[in-house]
Amino acid sequence: MKRKICSCLIAFIMLTSCIFASGCGRRNAEPEQVVTLKTDSWIMDNYMQGIEEYDNVVYEQVYFDHGERSIGPTESRFRGVVYLTEDEALSLTESYEWEEVQTTEFEFEQITSDDLGEGPWYSSTEFNKDNFNAVIVNYVVFDGERIVFDISQI
Repeated sequence: MKRKICSCLIAFIMLTSCIFASGCGRRNAEPEQVVTLKTDSWIMDNYMQGIEEYDNVVYEQVYFDHGERSIGPTESRFRGVVYLTEDEALSLTESYEWEEVQTTEFEFEQITSDDLGEGPWYSSTEFNKDNFNAVIVNYVVFDGERIVFDISQI
């Protein structure tokens, strides 16, 4: 009887060790970056409510997939382009103080940035406060026709 209990105890310890070891290996694995191209109005409805008219919006939602062991939602990063109507572009130009900025290359994976031109690009602290108060603004720039943005959820 003692031998049977001892054998069961050893088997239990080995099984527990294997399960623990496999879980630790997954925890240390690098999360996979997922980039999804979107053209819906969600980004406008949630973060750019001050923009009333636009022709088109295209953006990437970027998040890290931590696998099946992930608990809760994962913060997303959004980067993309809002193509404004002529009237809305004029309204934004007149409504905010814009300061010319030097920009680096825009970082996109699925959006072609070739048609964005070379600028000049402008930024407005007031515009950012009015539209992006619940996110981290990596950059939001405006060239008089379109807005290029890169924001992250907190």
